[in-house]
Amino acid sequence: MPSPVTPGLLILHGNQMEQLRAAVFGWLRNNPLAPLESETILVQSNGVAEWLKIALAEELGVCAATRVALPARFLWEAYRGMLGRDRVPNQSPFDKGPLTWRLMRLLPTLLSDPVFQPLRHFLGDGDPERRLQLAERLSDLFDQYQVYRADWLEDWSAGRDQLRRARGDTLPLASDQAWQAHLWRAVNEELAEHERGTGRATVHTQFVRAIEQGDRPAAPLARRVVLFGISALPYQTLQAMAALSAHTQVILAVPNPCRFYWGDIIEG
Repeated sequence: MPSPVTPGLLILHGNQMEQLRAAVFGWLRNNPLAPLESETILVQSNGVAEWLKIALAEELGVCAATRVALPARFLWEAYRGMLGRDRVPNQSPFDKGPLTWRLMRLLPTLLSDPVFQPLRHFLGDGDPERRLQLAERLSDLFDQYQVYRADWLEDWSAGRDQLRRARGDTLPLASDQAWQAHLWRAVNEELAEHERGTGRATVHTQFVRAIEQGDRPAAPLARRVVLFGISALPYQTLQAMAALSAHTQVILAVPNPCRFYWGDIIEG
């Protein structure tokens, strides 16, 4: 029988990584998973991953059945586990690789539109190497938008050339930047209808909504996941982890470099 691991969200703060690590290891030791079940730990870099695995081996005697990974890969697997493989493909046309080549082909066909005037001087000579460089930069930019500014992409897809701000108001997209919204719409229009909803931002929204509605996961989810030592996370990742805690025990071990205990400065 699997050991009892209660779903929920546990947040630990520590101003020293070693103390934070000791707290996490103590929790794992006192609340073990089943013998053949893998522990999942998410970190911000491969260097921290190696440091953590060595420390785990020293602390517990062995580092086995432990997966130390980066958050983005785990989240895509969690999306697929919740929504199913038919709704979350292994590769999306909005991933950086496929998107780079799609932009490589699309850009020359759009330059006659006046809105793309800012790009015309860069691509005017028809050099394919320059076009590839721009396509790579733009695919990386749109990939960042999917994580950090999904609200912008949602507006652009709906034909609203604007930028939402944190306080809720909007700004019109500057005339020399309007080509970004037009390019995003051109990418979507070229895709088949069933492919347009496979971008990271759309899949994330469907994932959160499915959990909030009480839907059952399409496949078994990890019973526990630890986010260790990550100093900054996109809101999208935090939202996904908070939602996932309805089915999974989520431990967020946050480095806090303050020498004071933050609880002492909270009124009341």
